[in-house]
Amino acid sequence: MNGGAGMGIVKDYKIGNTSIKIADDYCLSKTDEEVEEILHRIAVSAYRHFNAKAENYADETMINAG
Repeated sequence: MNGGAGMGIVKDYKIGNTSIKIADDYCLSKTDEEVEEILHRIAVSAYRHFNAKAENYADETMINAG
């Protein structure tokens, strides 16, 4: 990265010591269909992550209850 020069920063915030910058330049040259595919891949990845976390939580709850 070049320090943010030329990037389309649409959101910039901090959580603790972490600086977060959301840029839209990756999707600017994409078609609507390509953007939908990108969002779908993100959603599938997030679903898998949250589902695995929920399963781990349920397993831990069962172990601690038993």
